[in-house]
Amino acid sequence: MKSKNLIITLIILIILVVGISIFSFNNNINQQEPIKIGVIVYPGFAPFFIADEKGFFEKENVNAEVVLINDPNQAISLLESNEVQLLFSSADFTAIISDVGVDMKEIFVSDIGYGSDGLLVKDDVNSISDLKGKTVYLGMGYPSHFLFRYMAKQAGLKNDDITLIDMGADQVGAAFVAGQINYGMSWEPWLSQASERKNGKVLFSSKDEPGIITDTFVVRTDTLNSRNEDIKAVVRAWFDSIDFINSNPNEANSIMAKNMGLSVEDFEAMASTIKFLNYQENLDRFNKATPLNLYDLTDEVIEIYSEDGILQTEVLTENIVDSSVLNSLYN
Repeated sequence: MKSKNLIITLIILIILVVGISIFSFNNNINQQEPIKIGVIVYPGFAPFFIADEKGFFEKENVNAEVVLINDPNQAISLLESNEVQLLFSSADFTAIISDVGVDMKEIFVSDIGYGSDGLLVKDDVNSISDLKGKTVYLGMGYPSHFLFRYMAKQAGLKNDDITLIDMGADQVGAAFVAGQINYGMSWEPWLSQASERKNGKVLFSSKDEPGIITDTFVVRTDTLNSRNEDIKAVVRAWFDSIDFINSNPNEANSIMAKNMGLSVEDFEAMASTIKFLNYQENLDRFNKATPLNLYDLTDEVIEIYSEDGILQTEVLTENIVDSSVLNSLYN
């Protein structure tokens, strides 16, 4: 009888110790300052909402918080002031962040444009080279600017062969359909509406050259250094979310749409113009031997944006593109 009581007592003690340990562990996680992840209403960045809702951050034992940024113009200042530690970006936008002096690293690719941006033209233009001497409207310093200039450069056009006028993508689309301008970079729904103009068409989109528009995430360098394991945990939670999207697309789209304040139909329409990249595809994008890798792409950004007056300082690719998180993510 004494032996039986002793066994019961030991079991109770073990349960108490384990329970206290779990409570203490979870409490320590909750006491950490959350890593705040800044995103905008764009489907390429929405998987972080899945990580939050499906418990992938908790699975990775990291305290992380997704922050929806309503004004993209405030994004850089939020990163600079440490109000967010991770921030949405793109190959071209990262160069701009570096140009204004924010110390950060670009650590993984979220998605690539797959028809998200395109060039609207009237039917006197059948190739990019036909634009020589013409005026093109686009958002200066935005991904569509880089896409256009990259494609024009590949066609042999220099920056002074074309006059670029700064205009937002929606304004370009509306003005083109109304016949007020003849050439400009826009996005959906304007690409689909190009034919509403009698002599209008889409000359090319990011679907024709997938990977030129590459969306990414950056992290403050001080956060990467001081909370390296937490940053890796956040990125692992991201790739868990990508796996979830692939295996449960309907539920995933519902979660992402809800958190971005969109209907599922609108979200799915937007998401059809991008392609999420998994872990192996990310490794490829950070591999200097791979075509359109992030290093070469950033070199192109720096050259084009310097020529077009977007960058005011010397920006170096090696100072911002960082593969160390991906390379050690599952070690």
